[in-house]
Amino acid sequence: MAEWKDGLNEAWAELLELMGTRAQLLAASRELHKFFSDARELQGQIEEKRRRLPRLTAPPEPRPSASSMQRTLRAFEHDLQLLVSQVRQLQEGAAQLRTVYAGEHAEAIASREQEVLQGWKELLTACEDARLHVSSTADALRFHSQARDLLSWMDGIAGQIGAADKPRCPSSHLGLPTCLWKSAPAPPILLTVPL
Repeated sequence: MAEWKDGLNEAWAELLELMGTRAQLLAASRELHKFFSDARELQGQIEEKRRRLPRLTAPPEPRPSASSMQRTLRAFEHDLQLLVSQVRQLQEGAAQLRTVYAGEHAEAIASREQEVLQGWKELLTACEDARLHVSSTADALRFHSQARDLLSWMDGIAGQIGAADKPRCPSSHLGLPTCLWKSAPAPPILLTVPL
């Protein structure tokens, strides 16, 4: 009876050990599945952000303002900050999983991580290009606005100068209608009419 009880206790201990091992394998498998699921979701978010970038650099407005383009880009870059933590978590998760898995699984983990990181780097590069484009477009819009303002100012000054150059009849301020002006290509000539 004691032998049978010892055998039963050993079988029970082995069963508990197998259950613990199975639980660890299931947890690791769950983490692996979560990693690939998170990587797929993150890749989708990165691609969606990448598709939104051309709309930022070529807004639908006929004449976008520099400030609206910069505001839109700042909001887009703020959205990217949320992805930074997700990319970091994915890298940490991949590093942990590579210590648990070896062989094919480790290669698949590394490959998937590299795909996501490559997409992330391309998005950051495209974002930097968009930032430069928006900055140069904003500079061009400011330049055109300032040039337009200066041309308007110059037209106003030229109008004032033209009005100041017109000769006035010296007797008109006396209330005498004795002067007549004659326009010619040469400087204006004053004709006086005898009274």
